[in-house]
Amino acid sequence: MILPTMTLPELVNELLKDSKEVIARRKNFMSKFDRIRKRRVIYPWLWETTVQTKRRNDWYMGYYAYSKKDASAIFPQISIYFRYANTTWAAFLIQQKDRTCLLLFSPHFFERYIERFLKAAQEDIQFPIKEYAKYFFLRNYHITPYKPETEDKVRGFCEDGMFLGEWISEDAGLVKTFLSRDEMKVNQYTEYYECAANWIIDDMYMSRTGYSLTTPEFDKLSDEWFSPYVWRDFIFRRDNPTWNQIFVDCMTFKKEHNEEYNLCSDMLEKIRENKAENGQ
Repeated sequence: MILPTMTLPELVNELLKDSKEVIARRKNFMSKFDRIRKRRVIYPWLWETTVQTKRRNDWYMGYYAYSKKDASAIFPQISIYFRYANTTWAAFLIQQKDRTCLLLFSPHFFERYIERFLKAAQEDIQFPIKEYAKYFFLRNYHITPYKPETEDKVRGFCEDGMFLGEWISEDAGLVKTFLSRDEMKVNQYTEYYECAANWIIDDMYMSRTGYSLTTPEFDKLSDEWFSPYVWRDFIFRRDNPTWNQIFVDCMTFKKEHNEEYNLCSDMLEKIRENKAENGQ
């Protein structure tokens, strides 16, 4: 159980101890959830539930779909909201093939998200921070941090922009602040574009097969999967206004900064190749 006297490492340890149980319970529920989803005819659809673990922590599973096609590309995410140091915090579980990564989201992150994405001043905040945190995780079901073995700092992307922070341990990061897509520099937006492209491909695969794309499967994909025209058709049929805007923004960015995009993309690819060669 989360206690106000815990240090950050103790808090991380407590939540990671919960992770196997929470992920297992979601996995066991997914077949039933898929049946519910396939029978659903009224959209948009918000589905949510709370799971209490044996350690008496209440984890939130949330899911929001705009259409039936949209629903086929999303699965319930796992997060938790709690009071720590007299403020509202959140944590998010990212399940990877060989381990689980935990991201802690600080109060300062949500302040910046409200200010920079929702464009609301502190005095205009009408709801508890917990409700804004839920809104963030329902919109941003792709939360992609760079792994600690390649980055000293937490740096990653989500639908609405970029997040920054620091790694507490190999499996846990503290997310401190947020940049909207409008605030990102060209090199940052280039990375965002490449992340968004991978998200689209993964969502297309999820929509067609019912499960996430693995690395071996990704390597075998035909050229069709990497075509912006195919992406546009998928997103149009998906009817998700968030992704409609992301696609327009990404295509506009690439058109307006094509030369800079290519230079940044080539540099990023060289950096990745260099790290791979050095075993990092």
